[in-house]
Amino acid sequence: MWIALLILSWVIEGVAGVWFCYQYWMFTQWSDGSLQIIGPGYAIMQIYGFLTATRHPPYPLTQEKIALFFVAIYISFHALACVRGLSAPFRERHKLGVRVPSRREIQRFEQVYDFLARAQATTPDAPPLKKPLAWRVRDGRGMQMRFIGFVLVIDRGILNSPHFPALLAHELAHVNSFDLLTRGLVAIFPPLRWSIFTLVGLPNASGPILLFLAWAKYWRDRVFAADEYAARLGQSHALMRALDELRWALDSAGDTATRGGRWLRETPYIESRIDRLDRYQPPSLGKAVI
Repeated sequence: MWIALLILSWVIEGVAGVWFCYQYWMFTQWSDGSLQIIGPGYAIMQIYGFLTATRHPPYPLTQEKIALFFVAIYISFHALACVRGLSAPFRERHKLGVRVPSRREIQRFEQVYDFLARAQATTPDAPPLKKPLAWRVRDGRGMQMRFIGFVLVIDRGILNSPHFPALLAHELAHVNSFDLLTRGLVAIFPPLRWSIFTLVGLPNASGPILLFLAWAKYWRDRVFAADEYAARLGQSHALMRALDELRWALDSAGDTATRGGRWLRETPYIESRIDRLDRYQPPSLGKAVI
């Protein structure tokens, strides 16, 4: 599904966006009785014609050249957004002040990973398991673990917590799927706040905006799938306890109601995740997909 959503998002953003930008600036005028609407490109041509009426124009400006100029600006916005999206993980990790783990922290990580690997080896129909490309530590009192780009950032407080194995199992689901790649490809879209330029014919972020509900549902489903991945490694009850006891830290929205309901959230409510885990059945009893 992620491939279909990406393709459709880029078709809207690229093909439909360029078409809209071009037509916006090529629009001349529309009238209905006393109401008359003049296109911005046509208005620029009228002003240009008025200013150069008494002398030979230094540059033969046409409305199509104006439209192509703004199409070039639209494409430039996306080139800038691409650079911004690719560099965002580096900037965010630098802002958080993450560091290379110490020898003791590496030993703790390896112990927990080996524990999960043994569980994976002895569990029928267990999912594949592999380590993240890199992981870093963030000092402080935080109790979160999340991927920033392709790097797993672990708060110092969670490393020695009894909840660390279950939460790590959840995060490893993203390594063993296309979640990190999908996040990276979505990050190169223009940010939603750039959509304000639609008022001047530059429909930035039109793809993510028009498909926002579909993307939100997709990311909620990926969280549920990562929970199921951890459950298939034998961490179902441990993850339920971790979610229940650390919900104040794990839910970025504070587990409060979102205006518009769960449909507008990219992450499901903690209680919904616990409820699904409580009803989880092993693959031998029910079908599980990651």
